[in-house]
Amino acid sequence: MATPYDRLYAPDRRNARIADLWWAMALRGVGAIVLGTLAVLWPGITLLVLAGVFAAYCLVDAAFSIILAVRGARRQERWGWPVLHSLVAIAAAVLTIFYPDLTVFAFVALLTVWALATGTIAIVGAFRLHPDHGRVWMILAGIVSLALGVLLLLFPQVGMFTLTWMIAFQAWLAGSMLLSLAFRLRMRQAERRTHGRRVPASE
Repeated sequence: MATPYDRLYAPDRRNARIADLWWAMALRGVGAIVLGTLAVLWPGITLLVLAGVFAAYCLVDAAFSIILAVRGARRQERWGWPVLHSLVAIAAAVLTIFYPDLTVFAFVALLTVWALATGTIAIVGAFRLHPDHGRVWMILAGIVSLALGVLLLLFPQVGMFTLTWMIAFQAWLAGSMLLSLAFRLRMRQAERRTHGRRVPASE
């Protein structure tokens, strides 16, 4: 049974543990930037190649979300949002891999659902973070994904050129936000280890 002490300091512990996983956020950010760069720089990129790169990114993104979920489950904390994020990413990757004959319209539909779902999950999950742990960066990353989803809803008949650049811009922006989040988490972790905190992450 949780004591008043546990309820009082649980948020501090949770944020400290999330800060210890700053590297996972950093790698997610790097993965997004790589996705955007490959999409733009791949010579004569086709829908099949673009879908393959997107599927690879989704699998990597899902792997890091699973790490967050496992860490949370082991400490009896909330782990539902990372699991939901990983399921959305895995579903998008599986559909892309097992249906290589996707049309542009079908891929746009898949991308729209993915962007809206992951954006919503990121924004909701951000409120688990204390503001000084980079909450705003996680919210902005979610907003960028939502913006892509809304744009694709409004303009579903985009061509390959436009679609490629839309994915690239979303990936670059979201990746930059995640790297900023990782940097802020790393700073909080360093401060805790240097100055000592009332509630260490290991408690």
